[in-house]
Amino acid sequence: MSDYAPDSCRNCGAPLSGPYCSQCGQRDIDYHQSIGTVFRDFLDSFLAFDGKVIQTLWLLLSRPGELTLRFLQGQQTRFLNPIRFYVSISLVFFLVLHFVRPDAALVVFKGDSPAGQHESAPANQQESAEDQQFEAKMISKYGSLQGFGSHLVAEFVERLQWMILVCVPIYAGLLKLIYFRSGRPYLAHLVFAFHLHSAFFVCAIVQTLLNAISKVPHLDWVKWAVALLGLWLAVYLFLAQRRVYGQSWWTTALKFVGLYVGYIVVLLIAVTVTGTVVFYLTASG
Repeated sequence: MSDYAPDSCRNCGAPLSGPYCSQCGQRDIDYHQSIGTVFRDFLDSFLAFDGKVIQTLWLLLSRPGELTLRFLQGQQTRFLNPIRFYVSISLVFFLVLHFVRPDAALVVFKGDSPAGQHESAPANQQESAEDQQFEAKMISKYGSLQGFGSHLVAEFVERLQWMILVCVPIYAGLLKLIYFRSGRPYLAHLVFAFHLHSAFFVCAIVQTLLNAISKVPHLDWVKWAVALLGLWLAVYLFLAQRRVYGQSWWTTALKFVGLYVGYIVVLLIAVTVTGTVVFYLTASG
C-alpha cells in the first residue's frame, strides 16, 4: 500500500496542515491501508474516549464544582461534553434500575369489612359502578390489578428520564434567577446543572446496586452505606455550588436552601404531570 499523504481533506477538499481538517474536522484516514493500521486507529480513539470518561468522572466526584470551572475556562477537549456525559450516565442508571428493581405491585384493599361494620359503612365509601367497570377493564387488559400496577410503574419509569431531562434547564433557570447579579450567561448555569445531575445519577447508580446487595442475607447493613451516600450527595451539591459561584458559606447556604425548595416544587409538579399522563395513557391505551 502507498504511504502517500494527501495535502487536502478527502471530505471537503480544504488544505491539510495536520491529521485533522481545519474546516470540517475530519481526521485524515486512508481506509485502503491494512486492517491493522485501521484497527490501531480505532483503538487509539477508543482509549482516548475511555480516558476522557475516567478523567471526567474522577474530577466530577473528587472535587465538587471543579469540572464546571475548568470546562467554562476552556478546558473542553480534555473532558466529555456535559450533555453527552449526562445522557450516558442517566441511561446507565435507568438500565441498572430496570434490571435490579423489584416488580411493582398494586395493593388493593378489597374483601369483606370487619364483622359488624357492613351495615354501618357509609354509602359514599361503597364502590361506584364506574370504579367496578374500570377495574374490570384493567383486569381484562392486564390480567389483574397487580399487572396493571406493574405496567403503570414500568411506563412511568420509562418516561422519568425524559422528565428529568426537561427539568435540568429549569434547574439552570433557577440558578440564573438566584445568581442574577453574577452576570454569568444562562449557558454557564446549564453546564453546571448538567454536571450536578450527572453526579446525582452516579450516586443513584451506586445506591441502587447497594440496595440490591442489601437484600442478600446478612448484608442488610449495606443500607447504612446507602444512607451515607445520600448525605454525601447533599454535602457535595452544597460544596459544588460554593466552589462554582465563590460566595460566602452563609450566602451559599441561604441560596442553596432557596434553590432546592424551588426545585423540589418543580419536581413535584413534573412527577404529578408525568404520573397523570402515564396513568391515562396506560388506562385508555
